[in-house]
Amino acid sequence: MQLANVRVVAEGLAFPEGPVALEDGSVLVVELVGGRVTRVKPDGSKATVAETGGGPNGLAVGPDGALYLCNNGGLDGSGTACIQRIDLDTGRFETLYASAGDKKLKAPNDLVFDETGNFWATDFGGGAVYYASPDGSKIGCVVDDAAGPNGVGLSPDGKTLYWAQTFTRQVMLRRLTAPGKAIPSATWGIGPLVRGGATDPSTMLIGLPGARELDSLAVDSAGNICVGTLVEAGISVISPDGESDELWTLPPELAEAAVTNICFGGRDLRTAYITCSLTGRLVACDWPRPGLKLQYNR
Repeated sequence: MQLANVRVVAEGLAFPEGPVALEDGSVLVVELVGGRVTRVKPDGSKATVAETGGGPNGLAVGPDGALYLCNNGGLDGSGTACIQRIDLDTGRFETLYASAGDKKLKAPNDLVFDETGNFWATDFGGGAVYYASPDGSKIGCVVDDAAGPNGVGLSPDGKTLYWAQTFTRQVMLRRLTAPGKAIPSATWGIGPLVRGGATDPSTMLIGLPGARELDSLAVDSAGNICVGTLVEAGISVISPDGESDELWTLPPELAEAAVTNICFGGRDLRTAYITCSLTGRLVACDWPRPGLKLQYNR
């Protein structure tokens, strides 16, 4: 299926990811190769918010109105893998976490805030999912056996945590019992396999076919998990019960192999903003349902 009414919002971005649609109609993106966070205004003009260096990746607005950024350290590994806080008004930034206890972060990728004001974050390089406070005081590893965790999101009721695993093409889940507390996986061995070779439905929502490698994600108001998809590219839309999935593609003139991220914006949250990283574009399209409203915005 093809995405509807796709239009180019901005071009010339250096591997854009992590879109955040703000209430004033502008959209924040990271430029992973450029080492910066950029504001794209409704007219398509661009302004630098912060020069973070490294490899800025997932981005979110926190309860204090600041930006929170997963920085993977850069493709060449020259920077520090960390989670940063950015003052949206001044561009000043600080490192909140470069480690969790004695475990260094290896390539933080994406984050999402819950209703308590704390956040979940994936570490792609470390195979882990963390739960942390935005003041830099506490971070803990909740999942330590993920296979390349990338995008992360929460169900509309806040009781299920989802993350996408790029190379296994799986969307994983954990049921949450309290803030930062998940029901442990019953798995052992490799990924979602349990004794006898069956899959564990309590930890894997779906595995996708073909070459649909998974990147970042957003959840819509119906609870569908909408995942940026690489190679066989587009937006994979998975139902909350995992029983169905659809691949929504760009029109042929805009098609590319790295449709990385999606977020929802506009007055009714029915505009999807999508990053097309190889061509350096931010595009917008109509979405058939409103997106899920995030806990914080500005």
